[in-house]
Amino acid sequence: MVKLTARKRSEKEKPKALRRQGWVPAVVYGPHLGSTPIAVEYKALEKLIAEITRSTRIELEYDGERHFVFIKELQRDPITDRFLHVDFYAPEPGQIMTLEIPIMFVGTPEGVKAGGILEHIHEQIPVEGPLEAIPPYLELDISGLGLDEALLVKDLKLPEGLKVLLPEDEAIAIVLPPKVLVTEEEVPAEEEAAEEAPAEGEGAAPAEEEGES
Repeated sequence: MVKLTARKRSEKEKPKALRRQGWVPAVVYGPHLGSTPIAVEYKALEKLIAEITRSTRIELEYDGERHFVFIKELQRDPITDRFLHVDFYAPEPGQIMTLEIPIMFVGTPEGVKAGGILEHIHEQIPVEGPLEAIPPYLELDISGLGLDEALLVKDLKLPEGLKVLLPEDEAIAIVLPPKVLVTEEEVPAEEEAAEEAPAEGEGAAPAEEEGES
């Protein structure tokens, strides 16, 4: 879990003025909180974003209050990519949540060492569970994966109380066989013969027409 310190902001503080002063306008809300406008230091938010995933639980403190939150929405400037606004959601303790958790793939598959190609079917997966059971990411060891082999949803090791919202036999990662390049020398003899044979009606002498003298 990571921590972030913020402060409440008044309605008189304009978003543009806050940004010029190095702050990012934000709001924290939840079923037991209502909605509270706050401001976060730009550098602190930048550091936080570099360390977390969207399913990381954050300990947010402001003006003597402390809440466990998730980032619900993060707005950026489409040109400069700078942060414009952030929404923090504070669920109630024990609340069942639905969100997507990133997968961290660990190791190099044996099939890749043999020339295969690793394909990630899912980079993140939808889950459902109580606040306390949701991890920042799920780790999946793919080192034992051979050619034409896949790891499935049922192969994931989940924290107690967490449920994946995908079929258990759905693939998460698979190692595909290497692609074979067919060279001219490898073209089957039957295909060569077919290419060399004249097409119907080509290269044959025209038949004499009956009835002509």
